Amino acid sequence: MARLRYITGDILEIAEQKPLLAAYLRPLGSLKELSFGAGRLVSDFSWAYRTAFPSYVVSYDRRSRFILRTLMSLQSSARWFRFLKNSYLSDVAVREPSLVEAIHRPFFDRNIGATRRAGLMTGHFELFYSLFGPLQTDKVMAGQGVGLCRVSGKNDEDFEIKLFRRETFKREGGVTLELTFNNVAILWLTFSLVRSGHEILIKVGGIQSKIGDCRELVRDATHALHGIQPRLLLIEALRAIAGQIRCSGIECISKENHIYQSWRYRSKKTINAEYNQLWLLAGGKENANGNFDIPSFVEEKPIEERPSKKRNEYRRRAALLEDMRQQIHKEIFDAGLAQ
Repeated sequence: MARLRYITGDILEIAEQKPLLAAYLRPLGSLKELSFGAGRLVSDFSWAYRTAFPSYVVSYDRRSRFILRTLMSLQSSARWFRFLKNSYLSDVAVREPSLVEAIHRPFFDRNIGATRRAGLMTGHFELFYSLFGPLQTDKVMAGQGVGLCRVSGKNDEDFEIKLFRRETFKREGGVTLELTFNNVAILWLTFSLVRSGHEILIKVGGIQSKIGDCRELVRDATHALHGIQPRLLLIEALRAIAGQIRCSGIECISKENHIYQSWRYRSKKTINAEYNQLWLLAGGKENANGNFDIPSFVEEKPIEERPSKKRNEYRRRAALLEDMRQQIHKEIFDAGLAQ
């Protein structure tokens, strides 16, 4: 009851400050008199509200927008709040209050509504936990990450790929692959895991490069990788993960459907990456949603079909990729992941 009085009083206080919202906000004040289901809704909403806004420093405008958006997608918001409150994400939400509001923001695809967004987000975090276990999930969610592989370049350059979650990419997906080149992070690929019936799917929501002019870094990295583009290396790492978790398909966001093409961000964010071109280069085909499906496995051409002058380079590429795949396989299964 104390929590109910807290949230009810705050809602009515906001309503008094924002008369135009009063018609939407006041009904929540009487939910305590309704059924048990409504009481549970108020309890979940109260927890979500206090977690999202632990301090009254947050403006009335922002708090009232949160309440209004909750009312506009009540069922989806309630599902998300309840999941956060009752899952391992409750502690994460305390450290990262904006996670509570994620249901009100675009996620993966700008065309996805609140109902599908709630299903996608809850599904990802449930599936990730079931595949990767509590220990590794904690490391990923805390930003510490899990090292998947480390390979050497042509002149012993150091490349490492880690799996982690960072708030910066939270709207593009639930987890991120990071590529570092000589201890400098140069590329991030963000994706989510989805269960569709008995199948597991991967949805890639974004690929970002280091802020600023990183062309020289990418060029040097490509040279060190025997001609493999860093972005294609990350895609191959994603395919290796897909193989280990028995993923049956990878859907990649198109530039047109990227969340930063949403009206909310269009004037604030710029998409520099050529998404569509990259997915086509990776063997992708446009699907009915306007996104691209890329194969989860691509068979290499026999070395005999390569130009004779470049066969040694292709052998070195193949060896590097195989080393990466074996390390990812070992890290996943040695850590007891994806059982």
